[in-house]
Formats: sequence, structure tokens, C-alpha cells
Amino acid sequence: MRIAIIDCGTNTFNLLVADTTKDSWSAVFENKIPVKLGAGGFEKRQILPARFIRGLDAIYCHGHNLDNYQVYKVFAFATSAIREASNGQEFVNLVKEKFGIEIKLIDGNEEAELIYKGIRQTLDLGDAPSLIMDIGGGSTEFIIANSTTIFWKKSFLLGVSRLYDMVKPSDRINHSEIQELRSILDNELGELKMKLEEFPCPRLIGSSGSFDTMFALYRHYAPSDETTRSPSPSNDIPLSSFPVIHSWLMGSTFEERLKHPSIPAIRAEYMPLASYLIKYVLEISSIKSFVHSAYSLKEGAVQTLIGTLELREPKFEEEKPEDYLDE
Repeated sequence: MRIAIIDCGTNTFNLLVADTTKDSWSAVFENKIPVKLGAGGFEKRQILPARFIRGLDAIYCHGHNLDNYQVYKVFAFATSAIREASNGQEFVNLVKEKFGIEIKLIDGNEEAELIYKGIRQTLDLGDAPSLIMDIGGGSTEFIIANSTTIFWKKSFLLGVSRLYDMVKPSDRINHSEIQELRSILDNELGELKMKLEEFPCPRLIGSSGSFDTMFALYRHYAPSDETTRSPSPSNDIPLSSFPVIHSWLMGSTFEERLKHPSIPAIRAEYMPLASYLIKYVLEISSIKSFVHSAYSLKEGAVQTLIGTLELREPKFEEEKPEDYLDE
């Protein structure tokens, strides 16, 4: 059965079209559309009008791909920006009315659970706890887990788009803005510190999003033998490479980041904040290795759904040449 997952995130609306069987799935098509749904509206807990329209446009574009790939069933999920906004339900209702797509609002715990299920498909988590980190636009999820058990999970309202609105960094982030960012993280991540003491994690696994960009930056600066290898669903990033990447990001201007071939335009504003968030986590933990996973919420959602679907294929009438001829 061909299904689709639409992840309505704070920065991007992501589409995954997949063919499913009773116990497996394979990707057919993927697309990401920059939306920045929460930009400028976090303080008032509102999706601003221009962002609201941009979100509807993204659903409209994804809808064309749903038709093109003859998707049988669509599952759409909304995360931080929509669930926190006072007009989030209005957005959900309008998408149902205009496009016939029902968006499910999921809380931070369910979001973290789906992220874990996505990550677990890309690498063996083993017996020792790992720290899984998913940096979103509106929230950042942390999960401490091994291959069989989630020991702790929590969603913090510390996504990079939200942090950007809070700190309002300069074109090149300056010392006082970094101190303000540090203070926010100190105030908000006390529980994470406690849990990392309770469950020491030797490995950090970064999920999709900002970590896709971090891995791309590593490949950009890595020795040539590293860059000739094709990326896989999970990829090691040597911890020794992080300080160089972090230093460049913190010292770069927006224009420099925008021109960098490894940084998508949607992430150019936010990468210094994402990098500092990673640096902070490395400082408060006993992390010894760093892994990038290309899978996240939408892949976890597919894996969760395949066991519950009624496997039957719709019948499509075959098109004939005469259908396109004038009468």
C-alpha cells in the first residue's frame, strides 16, 4: 500500500511517500518545503498571517505530489509551532476544509517517541544508553534510550526558530548574545543535566534537521577519502571535527552562511544557535562519539503505522490516449 507522511514542522513541511507491506516499507519520494511557520510569532503564541499562508501553500504543493504518486492514505502530523499557537487549530481546520487532509496534533512526548522509532531503523542502539537529540524549529527533543528501552524523554521549547526570536542575534552573533543564550539553556535544561547523571550516555545521536547540515559541513571540510563515500541513513561525525565547524559558524555572518554550499538557505539564520546547543550538550555530558541519523519523525511514523494498516490497494482506471483527444 502506498501511503504518505506529512510532518508539519516549525521550519519545514516534510513529505515522505512510501510503499508499505505488512512489516516493512520503502521510500518512493521525499520533499521538504521551507515554511518558517513559527517565525516572529512565538512570543504572542500565534502563526503570523504570512506564515499561515506559506503553510497552506506548502500543503497545496505536497498535495500535487500525493496525486502524482497515487497515494492511497495520508497521515499528517503537527508539532510545536501549530500545537502552541492560538490559531493552530484554525490552520488544522482550514487544511481539512481545503485539501481534505486531517492533521493530527501530537504532543512532545509522542513526537519524541516517533523520533526514537525513526532513529532505531538506522543504527543498532545497543545496550548502553545513547542520547538522541532532535533540534526542531519550535522545540528540541531529547531521548535517552537503548535498542529496547526509552529511559527518559522530554520535549523542550528550545527550537532554533524560537531561540532566534528570544535572542535576536546579530548578523554575526556576539558575546552578549551568546551569554544570553547560555543563560536560557542553563535555566531550561536542568532536568536534562540530572538525567545525564542518572543515565551516562557515551554517544550522541543527532536526528535529521540541523544535524543533516552539521554532517554536510563535516563532509565539506573532511579529507577527500571521507567525501567520496556515499552518505548512509546513519553516519559518524568525529567529535574532533566539531570545534572547527562550531568556530566557523559562530564567527560567520548570515551572508557567509547563506553562500556556503553545505548550508540550506532555510537554516542559514539558525545554524549558530543549533551549533551552540550541541556544544552545550557536549559540555554537560560524557559523550565520546557523535552520530548523525537521517531518519526522524516521519520515518518513525511509517514504521509505527505499517503494522496497523489494512493492506489493500485501490484500483485506478488505466488512462487511454483517447482521453486526451478532443471530441
